[in-house]
Amino acid sequence: MAAPTNDINTTVALALLTSLAYFYAGFSNRGLSYFAKYIEPTPILLPINILEDFTKPLSLSFRLFGNILADELVVAVLVLLVPLFVPLPVMILGLFTSAIQALIFATLAAAYIGEAIEGHGAEEHE
Repeated sequence: MAAPTNDINTTVALALLTSLAYFYAGFSNRGLSYFAKYIEPTPILLPINILEDFTKPLSLSFRLFGNILADELVVAVLVLLVPLFVPLPVMILGLFTSAIQALIFATLAAAYIGEAIEGHGAEEHE
């Protein structure tokens, strides 16, 4: 059985849902002032700040997809080379790796949503 995140479409969909969640959280919590983050600290950074919002889901999806695909490929190669005993410990290690990847994905998603709600600067908390 292959992992569902072994398909790039699944990881991209998860990353895009995460992006929608942090846009929604930021906009619903801060209103139109949420979009002021794009011109902070100076309007010159507007293209970079917009590019950052496109690279977040891209990096989330490629990180998850690449790590899970690498695990699947290692297991497949070991099954072909030594089909009896060696793949079983590697499969168990793959379960551990998959759990770590899920934790990393969830932690980054929570950090992005928290950043959208709180804002970039500490001056908003004073």
